[in-house]
Amino acid sequence: MSPWIEAAMAKYGWIWIGLTFGLAAKYALLIKRGIRIRPALVLADVLLLPLVALIAYTMVNKLGADGETAALVTALATVGADRLVKLYMERFVQRVDIELRSMAEQQKAVIRNEVQTEISGHAVIEDHAAGRAPSEYVSLRKPPVG
Repeated sequence: MSPWIEAAMAKYGWIWIGLTFGLAAKYALLIKRGIRIRPALVLADVLLLPLVALIAYTMVNKLGADGETAALVTALATVGADRLVKLYMERFVQRVDIELRSMAEQQKAVIRNEVQTEISGHAVIEDHAAGRAPSEYVSLRKPPVG
């Protein structure tokens, strides 16, 4: 066996075992509940499996688990994959929503400042044209004729 394959098996083997056992346990629980296993359900779980593997790998690394514990954590993540992915998705959408709201508030503040500057500029022009311009409007004073 090549050293690369041996290294991959040593590092990810328990996670693959956990994914396999977890997927088998998930279908066993579905059969036990009387839910008919359809090809679309199997396809959806197979497509979801890489994401579950990433989540499980992250959980295992955060916990510092090795061996059978890593397989058990991975199997639990696989059995509860639907809930786990939904939880991560909700957290992601929540963070995106917070960031979008923050950006929108910043843009509104910039627009509000621009509009207020324009309104103030129009008021200065109108005051000057009507002769009501106070002496503080230094920028509107005519320069001395030389």
